[in-house]
Amino acid sequence: MGRSKSSAASGLAALFILCVASLVLFTVYVKEGDCTEKKAGCGPLHTVQLGAAEVLRPARSLVASVTRPFSETGERITGALNQDEEEELRREARKNEELAAQTTRLERENARLRELLKGERTVYEYGPLARVVAPVGDQFTNRVTINVGAEDGIKPEQPVVVGNNTLIGRTTGQVSRNTAEVMLVTDQMFAAGVRILPPAQFDPSSGELTPAITDENVSYGEGTLRTNWEGYLGVDYVDLSSRAKKGDFVVTSGRAGNYELLYPPGLLIGEVESAASQDINQYKKIVITPAARPDDLQEVRVIVGW
Repeated sequence: MGRSKSSAASGLAALFILCVASLVLFTVYVKEGDCTEKKAGCGPLHTVQLGAAEVLRPARSLVASVTRPFSETGERITGALNQDEEEELRREARKNEELAAQTTRLERENARLRELLKGERTVYEYGPLARVVAPVGDQFTNRVTINVGAEDGIKPEQPVVVGNNTLIGRTTGQVSRNTAEVMLVTDQMFAAGVRILPPAQFDPSSGELTPAITDENVSYGEGTLRTNWEGYLGVDYVDLSSRAKKGDFVVTSGRAGNYELLYPPGLLIGEVESAASQDINQYKKIVITPAARPDDLQEVRVIVGW
């Protein structure tokens, strides 16, 4: 018991001595001033400090040279990890962009196919949906090949439509088992009997005419659809007394007197772009704009019966 008390007292005495010595050394160190100032020399404590620093400098350099490769390796690993993460994020972004583009394409294709199917009329019999596979002809013709043929009920001289039964051409005699050639309305060899109708009295989606239009005393113009040598699509032989004007519809007439023509009535072709009358001419000069762009076709339908 007495030995434990003696040890505790010795420890306290030693702690007190160390505290006093530390205080004395700190006071002396402060009084010596800063060795960086221009004086005659440094005090003993500063001298010991600088000497220890010079002695330990090689050791510090050695430690720094030993640890530098590890530090640089760690930085490279961190950089590589960051690059991998960035590349992964870029790949994900590209994948999302591709999916968004594909979704947009599918939406446009679905909308186009729905447009082709929603205009079907019960009085017509249609062939299967056909895709345009290749253009045909030269500078004087305007034709395409579609991927349906005789095995699908396709025959020569059948009307070919898009959308709400917009006439874009007819099949020619070049019909094989699985393909058929289509002469477009802008081909200079194409011709069709047509009539001109005001928009308020014709429904393009159904092809129905109002009673006023079918009255014999009302005439907005009838004639033959042709493309002239200058490349303008128009209606020939329209009487000067007709009421045709810009914005009127041009549709197939279906009949001429007692004769049934090649195309069923009410197929939309386009709108009147201009209707000019001159006293020196026997007929009006009618120029029309096609309702469908013949040079931008993808899917079409062939009317095989009506």
